Amino acid sequence: NAAVFGDASKAGMYVQLLKRGPNDWSEAHSHPNDRYITVLQGTFLIGTGPKVDPSNTVALGPGSIVHDIAGQMHYDGTGPEGATIEIMGVGPATRIAPDAK
Repeated sequence: NAAVFGDASKAGMYVQLLKRGPNDWSEAHSHPNDRYITVLQGTFLIGTGPKVDPSNTVALGPGSIVHDIAGQMHYDGTGPEGATIEIMGVGPATRIAPDAK
């Protein structure tokens, strides 16, 4: 994980680069702010909903852009070759679990 611009833990715009290994899955979560993700390398898999289901995802390759909508529950993973992504958003960037109130 590398900060390109700004600080995701503070208010204001930030840009991060994130390299994830093969078959690396997040738990279901949401974010309080919109985020934009660009796939730079590998395969990034996106699904929506409160439960992780790798068979119900969209596979995105290099050049693809994802719009994480604020408050929308989702999960993501990588293909067998891993993935490198760029994340752009407005901080502070936090994750909200499905059962958080």
